[in-house]
Amino acid sequence: MVSIGLPVYNGAKSLGRTVDSILSQDFKDFELVISDNASTDETRQICEAYATADQRVRYHHNEANIGVSPNHDRVFEFSRGKYFAWSAHDVEQLPGMLTRCVREMEASSPPVILAYPRCEQIDENGLPVGGEVASIASADPRPHRRLETVIENIGYVIQHFGLFASEALRKTRLNGSYASSDFVLTAELAMLGEIREIPEVLIRRRVESKGGTRAVLHDKKAWATWLNPKMKDRRFWLRIEERLALEYIRSALSLPLRPMDKLACSLVGPYVHYRRRYSGAIGTMRLRLGRLKRGLVG
Repeated sequence: MVSIGLPVYNGAKSLGRTVDSILSQDFKDFELVISDNASTDETRQICEAYATADQRVRYHHNEANIGVSPNHDRVFEFSRGKYFAWSAHDVEQLPGMLTRCVREMEASSPPVILAYPRCEQIDENGLPVGGEVASIASADPRPHRRLETVIENIGYVIQHFGLFASEALRKTRLNGSYASSDFVLTAELAMLGEIREIPEVLIRRRVESKGGTRAVLHDKKAWATWLNPKMKDRRFWLRIEERLALEYIRSALSLPLRPMDKLACSLVGPYVHYRRRYSGAIGTMRLRLGRLKRGLVG
């Protein structure tokens, strides 16, 4: 019933903890699909040992590093379940996670596109990093309103560790080879159907201070190469903000929506995107002008 996709690169340090948390779930009707992106540490040996010991584990090894985005897509392409969840070497499923998510998906009418639990984020020492992750849940029957909720509130995309309807996920463009393409994927899902948040904390994510996105955050070319090595020689004409606005429009036009919904979503997507991006800057400017005015008057 469920496929769990685990793309990994050099995750040996915490991979065992992640796989153990999945295999110990009380919901048993699942497969774990691991795609090893040409790791150079002990990741391969660890994965092969699990695949030998448990027939639910399917292990694939990439001879060359194909990049983060293609490897995330690959585990979904290999999957066979009615439902799908991504995982990562630094993510643990807490007891009952799969049961709770499957129950939410199966009991819903109309069908839910994504059901995800709350997530506890911790540092390398196991201490909470703080900060609430805003909900992106929306049951509004109008696609453009669900889209507005996602773009307005999405940040850390921990929702992708929840459970997707595989049929809906196949209608999307999956992960693009550009920064924050997971925002766009989530937006596409919102346009296709309802997203629900389960109030319990059923996922724990270990946040690395120097790994993953943080290692390439301020270098646009390094970020693109990290996402997909084929992009290393590509020239980049658009900033991330403009690229995301364009992709929200492309998503609205490419999805199987009614013509009026396509139009509404293609307008709402970039509008809410820019409203969110610049509302903080405008607020800061107003605060500074207010302080300056008080200083001059005082």
